[in-house]
Amino acid sequence: MFELNGQSCPFCGGSNFRRYSANAYDAVGSKVNVIECRACVAAWQWPLQRSQEDSARTFACAYEEKVEGTYFDPVKRDAIAEMQRNFLVNLIGSPGRLLDIGCGDGYFARHMANHGWRVVGLDPAINSSISETTTTGSLTLQAADLGAMADDEMFDVMTLWDVIEHVEAPDGLIALAARHLVHGGVLVVETGNYQSEGRAFHEDVWWNYQLDHRWYLAPPQLKTLMIKNGLPNTELLKFVMRPWWKGQSDMSEPRVRSLVKAAILNPRKLASTWQQFKERQKIRQKWQGWSGLEIMTMLGRKP
Repeated sequence: MFELNGQSCPFCGGSNFRRYSANAYDAVGSKVNVIECRACVAAWQWPLQRSQEDSARTFACAYEEKVEGTYFDPVKRDAIAEMQRNFLVNLIGSPGRLLDIGCGDGYFARHMANHGWRVVGLDPAINSSISETTTTGSLTLQAADLGAMADDEMFDVMTLWDVIEHVEAPDGLIALAARHLVHGGVLVVETGNYQSEGRAFHEDVWWNYQLDHRWYLAPPQLKTLMIKNGLPNTELLKFVMRPWWKGQSDMSEPRVRSLVKAAILNPRKLASTWQQFKERQKIRQKWQGWSGLEIMTMLGRKP
């Protein structure tokens, strides 16, 4: 079990840290205090800025307000849900039994049920539990967490969309999820990627610094967590599960002609432009295979 105490890295046990303060993307004027492990380049928020109770209230309001252009915009959510559904269908074939952990207001779960899946959605912040039957699928939403699930409840697919960064013990959650997967079943985990070029070059204003986010992970840590907890067959997607996202696993190499163009437009910044060019190259070499993914999606298949 992880110990979030600010004294040792819960991933590698190291104690060589870099501590800094960053702007909270979800609360203008607020800060998050971040501890980064220099050894494995993962990070976490310490101390936490928002309690679980405050988080539940905040998200309940956001889901109700549905502000245009935000994560809670129904148009954007529908586009994401459709992309996620197509991916899962291509991955496992015909619709099966799905558990959506941390389902929020049930938007993705309902989308899947309407397309023939038998879906259970869990979230402690749900106002009331419901059970529905569609023409081809079924939906159950429960105001609960995974620990309340009966031992014999098994699923073909389990999803953790933007959830693992919120929980107290990500290793325990993945271990429990793996126990509820059928053999050959798939766990899908999505979260921000701390080892991304976007984070490295926009560190103090990175979108993933939020008051509710405890963990800032990267593919090496997430892969280790999944393998350690019963999912030895893992795969990092080479794209971001957002229809409008242009970043790939590794962004194309910066072109020399772009550097020349920048120098012509602003000769005084030639030195700084060249320095940034070299720094970006180093990042791509250091985090080869995922530096271009600001949001990462990892699959783990149960043997």
